[in-house]
Amino acid sequence: MTVLTATNFGIKPYKFGRLPLHTGNLPELDAFLQEWIRKPARQGQLVGFLNPHVYNFAHREPVVRKFLHACDLICIDGVGVSLVFRILFRQTPPRVVATALCDRALDWPPFQRINALLIGGTPHQVKLAAEYINTRQGAWRIAEAFHGFSDADAYKEILRKHSDVDVVLVGAGTPKSERILLDAREICSGALCWHIGGGTIGVYAGEKYRAPFWVSALGVEWIHRFIHEPHYRSRVYPGAFEFASHVLKDRFFAINKVESWLLPTLKEGDS
Repeated sequence: MTVLTATNFGIKPYKFGRLPLHTGNLPELDAFLQEWIRKPARQGQLVGFLNPHVYNFAHREPVVRKFLHACDLICIDGVGVSLVFRILFRQTPPRVVATALCDRALDWPPFQRINALLIGGTPHQVKLAAEYINTRQGAWRIAEAFHGFSDADAYKEILRKHSDVDVVLVGAGTPKSERILLDAREICSGALCWHIGGGTIGVYAGEKYRAPFWVSALGVEWIHRFIHEPHYRSRVYPGAFEFASHVLKDRFFAINKVESWLLPTLKEGDS
């Protein structure tokens, strides 16, 4: 029997400072996930993304650090992360927009039914997003859609109810998404537990403007979001300055082999 490994699909290990991660380009990530979902007996996968906003939260929230360390695959979603990789860490991992990877997955041929749980957004948004996915006539079926404004116990109850699902899609904002997905990894042990981002749910609900392809390809989607999404602007200022401060510190830690914040474990009570 052929063993399914990410390296067979061109997915490689990288280090963002002292944070280890595995990633590839869009076709490579898509091919691996599509082959994984076809397996009758599967070991769960945890998929996330890294952008400056998530990285800033990782410095504040232990649960985000734990999530990033636990991920089997991470999309390099933000152009800021890509630039830091090249300038400070001398690596060139491919940039993959989280929504674009989800788009590719929704276009998988209907080789089998993929039962999924969708969590995030407002009650109205998540309902519209689920309807959008279910009406694409592809492999996907949203078994239940649940909003992103509840507490941890409610999400655990939903996860237990659907512990046999193939995929758990979460876009409830950071750090809530990371917390839900870590629980999903434990409760839905054979599932693909995937942080698709709240913006992806907004796009599928028809309530968020997609950036033109050429804008995204040039890495300036942040300008599009800055114009169209007022709540996003704090990620540019002061968020970009906070990100720069963090990566410079982590560069120092990496050079001098000093222990940094990049510890994957949570202390008792840090949940």
